[in-house]
Amino acid sequence: MSQSAPRSAPGNRLAPQPGAAPERRSLDKGDVPAQLLDRYLIERDRQGRPERYYRDHKSADPVFRDHGRALSSLQAYPDSVASMLRIAQHRGWTHVKVSGDEAFRREVWVQGRSLGLEVAGHKPTERDRQAANDQPDRVAGGRPSRDAEAKPTTQTVKRRLDMAALVVRTLIADPAVQARLMERAWSRARSGTEQTRGRDADAKPRAERRRER
Repeated sequence: MSQSAPRSAPGNRLAPQPGAAPERRSLDKGDVPAQLLDRYLIERDRQGRPERYYRDHKSADPVFRDHGRALSSLQAYPDSVASMLRIAQHRGWTHVKVSGDEAFRREVWVQGRSLGLEVAGHKPTERDRQAANDQPDRVAGGRPSRDAEAKPTTQTVKRRLDMAALVVRTLIADPAVQARLMERAWSRARSGTEQTRGRDADAKPRAERRRER
């Protein structure tokens, strides 16, 4: 594919967090999961490294760019953010810093926290925390309740599955493989819900016996 003239880097950027605990990090441009190379149309830099990732051949701008030490995007599309975070994980960026417009920072924070990454650069709202399942129910004093930690709600499970579906669609092109992965995820979710219900049923008689004493 022919190369286009370089454009100034947009303000929406994702990079490893400076000063974070030592960890294995790659800062090499083009160090990305092989699935992403198959998913996007790619323009390379003068050294032949993948740099600009396009959704299709008609797009004027890439959905994101690889700068090696950072990733950038003009937009905050959930699927492109998912791809950027997949690259971050692949490179060992467990602590990341996001900058740019609010929509981009929010999307990176929500998806990043759902993946277990530490994300700096965005001050989350209550809804952001709920979307990322980052705000367990709390008891007096601000401590998470034991029940909240042990029993994910139906809404929490659904949010997790929705996020998993987004990541699967982003990284896996084969619909049959997508279906198998999501069926396994739903099966695990159903199993976990049934186990929680069983623990609740066992706990009720014990609580009643304690009250009788």
